[in-house]
Amino acid sequence: MIAFSDLVRVSTRQVVRQRGFGVVLSIALGITAFIVLSVLGREIRFKVGQDMVLMGGVNVMQIFMDDRHYPGQPTREFLPSTIRALEALPGVSLVSKNMQRWQEFPIRASSGERIVSLPILAIDELFSELYSLNLNAGRLLTHEDVSDHRRVCMLGNDAAKNLFGSEQEALGKLLFLGQDVFSVIGIVSGVMMGDWRECGFMPYTSMADRNWGDGKITRLFIRALTWEDVPRLMHEIPETVRKLQDSPYLVMRTQEEQLERLKVTFMWVETLLWLGIAASLMLGGFGIWYGTFAAVRARTKEVGLKKAMGGSDSDILLQFLAEALCKSVAGGILGIVLGLSLVWTGAWALGIGISYPLLLGSSLGSIFFSAVIGVAGGLYPAMQASRMDVVSALRFE
Repeated sequence: MIAFSDLVRVSTRQVVRQRGFGVVLSIALGITAFIVLSVLGREIRFKVGQDMVLMGGVNVMQIFMDDRHYPGQPTREFLPSTIRALEALPGVSLVSKNMQRWQEFPIRASSGERIVSLPILAIDELFSELYSLNLNAGRLLTHEDVSDHRRVCMLGNDAAKNLFGSEQEALGKLLFLGQDVFSVIGIVSGVMMGDWRECGFMPYTSMADRNWGDGKITRLFIRALTWEDVPRLMHEIPETVRKLQDSPYLVMRTQEEQLERLKVTFMWVETLLWLGIAASLMLGGFGIWYGTFAAVRARTKEVGLKKAMGGSDSDILLQFLAEALCKSVAGGILGIVLGLSLVWTGAWALGIGISYPLLLGSSLGSIFFSAVIGVAGGLYPAMQASRMDVVSALRFE
């Protein structure tokens, strides 16, 4: 029986001579991708998903009291206790207060030749963050603007251009809205605004003071942490509201069609990623299988000579199997090194922590997968070598 140390030394030397670096690299790339997706997959999915949902707004839900469409019904509003309960729900990121009905004002454009109709929406300071608005000029509404009932407003970028010719010209201008004067403090834009680019935005407290719109908080904008939280929150939010206050005509709106498309997109992306990993590992396995077969054929006389000198079938089997294992384990170790480097780099770039138990588990699993690939790819050729006839092997040309 060949000694283990001799087996490792001879196998390593043969692998270096064969220069099967392509096989080693193929396995290494598959292992690297496996470790990165195992450790950082959830965070990467969350970050990519956030970018996608912010562009499509699929994680933003609207809930409002629809009493005005039912004659004789009082105008109900969301109570502070209800809003606090919604903010405390798992998976809720932001809750922004809003008046469902807006107030529209005729405004004379800077040219003085035409009148522009300007809808004004009542919002709070969280609206800009919830809808990921871009600040083009000036500043956004603050908590102090809302709590102090200030007479200030923001304009959508299209509204600013329609009224004053440019965004910079609009900043600091005064808007005469009814009997009051409001100062333009900021110009905003954003991919989720849609027609709101042609609107103005003022503190909901200032609109409520003047009894404009609904005069009450009749609509809430709720943003989920991820699009995966939306289906659950669609059931929990109405239940929470109805438990805490009278709301017979509560309506909730979400972008269900866009959400389903996003789910399908992510499913295919994940499937393709895992298929790529599997393909890389399978390529490495086939490389080991082919390489071991080639080694057996090239060293047929050597196999016959070893058998003639007393080498057993198990010694021949172990030698070729050890060579296959050396290739696969070398690829696994290289993949772990690359994977650890990418995990630490990715964690630093994303600003997140690393789950070291998961990292350890994926690394140990990678070594196991590598060994399985080596055994699967090298076992059959090694068995063929161990079963060679001594005389036929020695006479092989």
